[in-house]
Amino acid sequence: MIFSPLEQFEVNSLLSIAFPSTSTGEMSVWLLFSNANLFTIMVTLVIVFVFRYISLYPGLVPSSTMQSFSESIVSFVGGMVRENTAAKHRIFLVFVPYVFTVFSFILVSNFVGMVPYSFTVTSSLAVTLAIAAASFIGVNIVGARIHKLGFLAIFLPPGCPVFISPFIILIETVSYAARVLSLSIRLFANMMAGHTLLKILAGFA
Repeated sequence: MIFSPLEQFEVNSLLSIAFPSTSTGEMSVWLLFSNANLFTIMVTLVIVFVFRYISLYPGLVPSSTMQSFSESIVSFVGGMVRENTAAKHRIFLVFVPYVFTVFSFILVSNFVGMVPYSFTVTSSLAVTLAIAAASFIGVNIVGARIHKLGFLAIFLPPGCPVFISPFIILIETVSYAARVLSLSIRLFANMMAGHTLLKILAGFA
């Protein structure tokens, strides 16, 4: 029997609770718990337990590999946020917890997906789209609170001629809104393509 390399991305129901519909009398699913939900919870618990354990035994000088590793990740994320936000002074530290949470979730999800017979959470478009949408909404809210109406300047580059301004604003608005789809599809497609290739190479081996 030939197995498809895409079988590893199937979302299978592990638990479902159904109730009869009052109008038709047919059973309708009210609650569905799938393998995607299971591994999402597992990834979350791994992140919580690891960093909770590290926080229980901190040291001014890292005495364990786990603390050194976690501090290096936090330092990496903090530097990335500082470079991309161009925030003055230490305001960028406000954004580090959220970016660090998303970074840790994606990183652990990708590693868990490498385990045989597991499920890659980030290979689901629903998950990546939810992360991208949450980030997009958060960026707009924070940007509007900090820059007020000046936040709208991102839709019109400085020095743009007046007669083409409406077209530039339209193009910038569409491209800005399309980032939600482009970023979510990029991660989803990369994970699906990468794991499919690993499955094919493993089949050849």
